[in-house]
Amino acid sequence: MKHHLITVAILLVALTFYVLGYSSLGGIAIVIGGAFELWFWVRLFRRT
Repeated sequence: MKHHLITVAILLVALTFYVLGYSSLGGIAIVIGGAFELWFWVRLFRRT
């Protein structure tokens, strides 16, 4: 269960950076959001 909570937290961080990127901070926030999203997908589909 802890694994899923961390994965959801990573997704929320990615979404937060996307919103910041589109509202004020610009390109770097979108890139950071993309990195967190990639980390989310890797954790989601990684086999244990």
